[in-house]
Amino acid sequence: MQTPKRAESLLGKYREIVLAVAFFLVFDLAVLVLNFYTSYQIAADAVAINLAGRQRMLSQRMAKSALMLEAGRREQSMEVAVARELGDAVALFEQSLNAFAAGGAVKGADGKTVRLDKVSDIDGQRILGEARALWQPYSQVLRTAADTLGETSVIAAASQARTHNARLLGLMNELTVRLEAVASQKAQWLREVQTAGIILALLNFAFILVKFIRRLRESDARSAAAERETAEILGTVREGLILIDREFRIGGQFSASVSGLLGRTVSEGDDFRMILRDILSLDDHEQAIQYARLLLGDRVKEALVRELNPLREVGVLTEKGARYLNFEFTRVMVDGKLIHLLVTVADVSELVALRGELSTARSHANEQLNVMLRLVQMQPATLMGFIAEAEGGLLEINDRLKAVNGGPGDYRKLTAQIFRVVHSIKGNASMLGLDFVVRDADQFEDLLARLRGRDELSGDELIGISVALQKLFERMGWLRGMASKYAEQPEQPPADFCATIEDLCKRVANDYSKAVQARVHLDPLDMLPQQAASALRVIAAQLVRNAVVHGIESPSERAGAGKPTAGEIRIELSTNGSEQFTLSVRDDGRGLCAKRLREQLESSGQLSSAELAELSDKQVIMAIFRRGFSTADKVDSHAGRGVGLDVVNHAVQRIGGRLRLLTQPGRYTEFRVEFAA
Repeated sequence: MQTPKRAESLLGKYREIVLAVAFFLVFDLAVLVLNFYTSYQIAADAVAINLAGRQRMLSQRMAKSALMLEAGRREQSMEVAVARELGDAVALFEQSLNAFAAGGAVKGADGKTVRLDKVSDIDGQRILGEARALWQPYSQVLRTAADTLGETSVIAAASQARTHNARLLGLMNELTVRLEAVASQKAQWLREVQTAGIILALLNFAFILVKFIRRLRESDARSAAAERETAEILGTVREGLILIDREFRIGGQFSASVSGLLGRTVSEGDDFRMILRDILSLDDHEQAIQYARLLLGDRVKEALVRELNPLREVGVLTEKGARYLNFEFTRVMVDGKLIHLLVTVADVSELVALRGELSTARSHANEQLNVMLRLVQMQPATLMGFIAEAEGGLLEINDRLKAVNGGPGDYRKLTAQIFRVVHSIKGNASMLGLDFVVRDADQFEDLLARLRGRDELSGDELIGISVALQKLFERMGWLRGMASKYAEQPEQPPADFCATIEDLCKRVANDYSKAVQARVHLDPLDMLPQQAASALRVIAAQLVRNAVVHGIESPSERAGAGKPTAGEIRIELSTNGSEQFTLSVRDDGRGLCAKRLREQLESSGQLSSAELAELSDKQVIMAIFRRGFSTADKVDSHAGRGVGLDVVNHAVQRIGGRLRLLTQPGRYTEFRVEFAA
């Protein structure tokens, strides 16, 4: 908003032009009002001229009707019609004559009522005076003849028509001519006013043009000086300064360092979005454009959205290599309106590198400390068992990678097997609280999720798998070295798997803001052989995590369903005493809904609507074991990749067991694993 001082300065600077334009507008407004008024008068005069012409026609019609009545050569019905026509003509003629004389409403040629102004012209008044003096006795005779149809009155009317019609017709002709003359005078006056207005407007425009050109030359001189100063500033500043408009086009003024920072030549009119697309990742580019559009909006609060900037210390890839740049956006406002975005670009690669080195050092130190604390509390045999099992699975993957020959389905089977092994390692590490192993396995799964279902893998993709595999091998080696340091520590009491499961249940529930109570009864676990017990631990861990994430509802949802806010999961291992065992994992959550599963299977692309139509509800529910299918809303370290139940199914098959699923929507879901030891 302009301040009064600034407004006064502008008025003083352009006073002559402002006054000339104001005079021009006032003059044009006056001419326009006059034109409207005159046009209205001309339109009224046109109506009056038409009605005056109608008066001539009516005088002829009245005379004709009177003479026809006198002739008496019509039938009675025709005489009545002629008399009615005569009466109507008399009434309309008299109404129009009075309206011309004093002003008033009268029926127009189209039958609609029109307004006639009083004839104010002296000659027109004289003509109307003579016509009214003649009409007064004439109308009485005509009206009597039309009303009575008496022989005497008809003869008198015909006689009056012969006597007065010619004079009355002449007077109406004079009235028409006079009205036309008055209208012509008004039209001529209007043309003269318009001509004078055009001449004055041209003179005024010439004055404005001369003043404007003079001011423009002065302004150009000042602008040239300002441009030289701006160019000097932009040529020396280290940061990149760019102005972009609402169409993301780069303006003509930007700092010389911009091209070096962005690693490409920047020119006026370049699309800033295309420049960002060439140096940013797809996600960063989309977020940057959305943020810029937000800032280009008219009602955005810049201070509120400043922290949303996605281009702070963002990694870019230019022709000169990878680096980190910091982009800051500032709205340029003039008189309360947004005209540009000022983009400030700075190279922060060194700062990011130093910060990363410091963060890595701290993270490594904290990680080592946390692992040592966990190892102190952990039974060495338990840790070594985890390491041995994990290394065995990783070696199995390594052998499969070496043996793969690229035949039909080989890569699909390979990724599925790797997924199961990595997911099992992640589940076991999670139970032991080895979060850094969980994190590495989660990153491995991110890679596998992009490759799952592919019939072919490129060399680079296979190398990516090998690198991730090697990282997990190194983790296991580091863990083995750390565990060996504590091998001579006093033997700890055997780990309680029930407590481990309860701890896992609690940690997953906390991650999802849920309240869950685990009731664990696994007494016969010690009766199982090592292989079966190991597989059962994997199965139990996966099913418990699945129950917390997918089965148990949020506290608010449970309260709305009339359930206790805390869910319950029962994990029980039972035996019939003849080497037959049953593992049951049952939750009192939302259960499985076939209708909802159908929608999720179709939306995820697992099955088409036609394929789903052929499946029963039971078959749809069993589709939760399909590889890659998950009902989770998002992917995290606990769910979302569609691997957990595949791991369970594979582990059940390894011990020769049978997996059963029981569920009731809104009540419970129970998995039962039946096997022989």
